[in-house]
Parts: sequence; C-alpha cells; structure tokens
Amino acid sequence: MCPTIFVASLFKAKSVRTIHTRAFPLFFACFGAIGCAALLSGCIEPWEGPPHFLHVESIAFVPDANEGEPTSRIEEVWVYSETDVLGAFPLPADIPLSPAELGENTTLTLSAGIRANAISSTRQPYPFYDAVDVPIALEYGGRDTLALEVGYTDWTEVVIAEDFETANRFEPAITSTAEIVRTQSEQLVLDGTSSGLIVLDADHQTLISSTNEQQYNLRSNGPVWLELDYACTQPFWVGLYVKDAVNAQRIPILVLNSTEGERNKIYLDLDPVVRTTPDATHYEITLDAYYDGSADSTTVVVDNFKLLRYP
Repeated sequence: MCPTIFVASLFKAKSVRTIHTRAFPLFFACFGAIGCAALLSGCIEPWEGPPHFLHVESIAFVPDANEGEPTSRIEEVWVYSETDVLGAFPLPADIPLSPAELGENTTLTLSAGIRANAISSTRQPYPFYDAVDVPIALEYGGRDTLALEVGYTDWTEVVIAEDFETANRFEPAITSTAEIVRTQSEQLVLDGTSSGLIVLDADHQTLISSTNEQQYNLRSNGPVWLELDYACTQPFWVGLYVKDAVNAQRIPILVLNSTEGERNKIYLDLDPVVRTTPDATHYEITLDAYYDGSADSTTVVVDNFKLLRYP
C-alpha cells in the first residue's frame, strides 16, 4: 500500500496558548536525562517497521503590525511529544515518528530553533517565537508535510530600537573619526528604504557610538534579547552602555566577523549583562568598529535593531 502524502493544515502560532509553560520546562527536565548530543542531533530510539515522517521544509516568521520587518534566521525545528523531547532537526527536516511509541493519534509541539549569539554550540528554541501544537495521525510508512509559520508570543514586548527609516539614533563619541549614517543606496539597504552605514578607511579608522538618550528599560521577568540584521566586510562590535545613579560603563558583548558583504542576522542574548547590572537605571545599544586595513575602505551595514523582553 502506498504511503499517504498530504499537506498538513497551516497553523498560526498566535493561536497557541500555554505552550511555553509546558514545552520549555519539559525541555530542561529532559535535557540532563538524555544528553545534549542526542537532542542536537535529533536522535530517536529505533523501532520495528518503517516510521511515519513529518516533513518541515522551513519555518516562516510572520510578525504582527508594529513588530518590525519579518527577518529571521530559523535553522532548526525542535520537536516535543506530550511527554518527551524528540530532538532538534536541521531544516529542511524529515522527522521520523513511531506510531508504536507515540500512538496512532498524538499531538506534537514544534518550536523554531536559532543559534544564540551566532554560536553553533548554543542552538536553542528562541524564547520569543510561539511554539505550535500539531495534532497528527500516525501510521507506519506515512508522511505529512507541514507548512509552518510562527510569530512572537503574546507576552513579548518588542521595541524597534532602530530601523533607520526616519531617523538615526546612533551618535558617535567625540573620539570617533568615523560615523554611522543613513544610506538609501539600493546596493546597500537591507530592508525598507534606509539602513545604517559605516565606512572605514585610513582617514576614518574608529567608530565608537551608542544610541542617544533612548534610555531603554531592559528589566524583565524572563529573557532579554537583541535582534539585528547586518552585512559587513570587516568585524564590528555590539554591546550595551549601562548607566546607574552614579556610574556608566560600556560593555562590548559580541564581535561580528566579516560576512564578505553578505546579509546575516544575529540573535544576541543580553540576559547575562542585564542580570549582572542590577543597579542600572537604563541602557543604550553600542556599536563600535575599528578599521582593519583589509581593503582601502571597508563597510558595515546594519538594520532592524529590535529589543525583546517579557515585561
């Protein structure tokens, strides 16, 4: 008998409730028991008979109005049964499922996976993307194909820190010899009509900049992250400027290496800095670059700065 192949219904993640309260505690509970290697390789215990495959080609990010551009870098799908973590599968994914282990009718929970801080070893479900419940009927040799969309959870506070469409909130320090400017060049703009541009050369070797008097509140009852899109021909640094009632300090968090001008996206975990600065009254985003001499002039293009937290 030929396996049944059909396209599963499209699930909009905003309709899902109580997923994180179930899926993420379950992940942490199971993590120590089955080991990180098994999770990240998508390992599942073997069984008798041909599996039922669930195919997920990609996961699209669809934000609501006022949540910025729909850019993402979702590289994996994390799969949970009603009792276990089944694994993390690189996209596109063919996920093997056992009717004997899971039952003929079951519900899976799927979460979008990203690389925290652009590091392969820190792959995880992104805490601000909704997880999706997928009811599925299993049979040996069966196959389903799922078109999957996710959005931000209903509890996520999204602050569009800078998209360069109408303004430029980054201000260079007085010691800078370079600056970040708005560009509308079609060859450089990442999204919309404008992006931020840094040009470095022998006469403009140093950029030390931060958002000007935005006074972001990053206090949170959960995670705090920064998203941004970029394309660069040399490294640059992203961090936070931390101000309390007495002192202020710049904290570089991550250096982003050259993409050779190709577009990229980063999900930056700000929680370690925020948790270790409990007296901070507010924060600014910092953006620094130092000419590396790899070409007569080098460029950094940035866009879509978003701060996300659970208030």
